[in-house]
Amino acid sequence: MRKFDAAKFLDISEKTLERLVKSGEISSRLEKGKTRDIVVFDDVELKAFKERREAAKHRPAFSSSDDSPVQNSVSLTPTKADNLDRQNQTLSFAPIITALESLADAQKMVFLQNKPTLNLNDSALVSGLSVTFLEKVVKDGRLKTFAGLRGSKVIRRTDLNDFINEL
Repeated sequence: MRKFDAAKFLDISEKTLERLVKSGEISSRLEKGKTRDIVVFDDVELKAFKERREAAKHRPAFSSSDDSPVQNSVSLTPTKADNLDRQNQTLSFAPIITALESLADAQKMVFLQNKPTLNLNDSALVSGLSVTFLEKVVKDGRLKTFAGLRGSKVIRRTDLNDFINEL
């Protein structure tokens, strides 16, 4: 069977068929044609591949048989985490902050408030000004930048604070 017919038989594109051949999942051979060699596939191998592919298709996670009880239902009862102090309406963020700090120590992260130099995006977050406005101010020379890694523009936090106080 030729490549076009094989792809049509498997209901895939010719490119996908080429990828399958390249990965070794389907084998092909070259036969002599009138003007050039032709890629040919074995019919038996293609039928076996199609059967394996259809057997491996997605099966539903939930069974729809009527005689079995519903075992995959979702419980909508509130969990312990949902039980906030409804009178005070308070939620403690201390465990979350502790987890983030331990993650920062493990990942060598630096929090934004601890960074001495900021890129334009971080400067916009800290100052509340837009990145576009900061770019214009830098271009005008009212805010000084320095060369950061890979040619990025870096602003000293002190320079940014002085600029904000002048506004």
